[in-house]
Amino acid sequence: MNIFLTGPVRVGKSTAINRFLSANPAVRPGGFATKNVPSLRKGAERDVYILPPVWTEADFLPSRLTARAQGGVWTLYPEVFDREGTALLAAEGPFDLLLMDELGRLELRAAAFRAAVLAALDGDVPVLGVIKPESNPFLDAVRAHPRTRVLEVTEENRDGIPARIAAMLAGR
Repeated sequence: MNIFLTGPVRVGKSTAINRFLSANPAVRPGGFATKNVPSLRKGAERDVYILPPVWTEADFLPSRLTARAQGGVWTLYPEVFDREGTALLAAEGPFDLLLMDELGRLELRAAAFRAAVLAALDGDVPVLGVIKPESNPFLDAVRAHPRTRVLEVTEENRDGIPARIAAMLAGR
């Protein structure tokens, strides 16, 4: 089973996943996390990196920069998704689940990465991720996958989402 959380920005989707992982320390995650952080580059506002699911500050490498906002304009680096993201999804386990936090529009021009995501949905390792609540051909294909379940996260239900994830992954 593949589980994707969706909902408004900053409602707690990634936090719910982190709480699930914290409550289940024996779960070994593979896959990736994207982090949107204030840029250290002069004149830039935000940087987005693709990182391993368990990351440290040392993982914020220039080779993992997928997007940068400067002057209100985003510059995208789809080749980073194709190179780094595909490698993270193909990494050797053993993994108990593949983290995909998050899927959205930044990767629309990253054909190899999109193919790796869709192939992972058919794999033996369950996927746990976040998916933007918008429509594009890639996100629509992820949602339409027969093994994918999408949970909407709201302020009212977000505290119960980690337990719901655990129950779903246990087959209950």
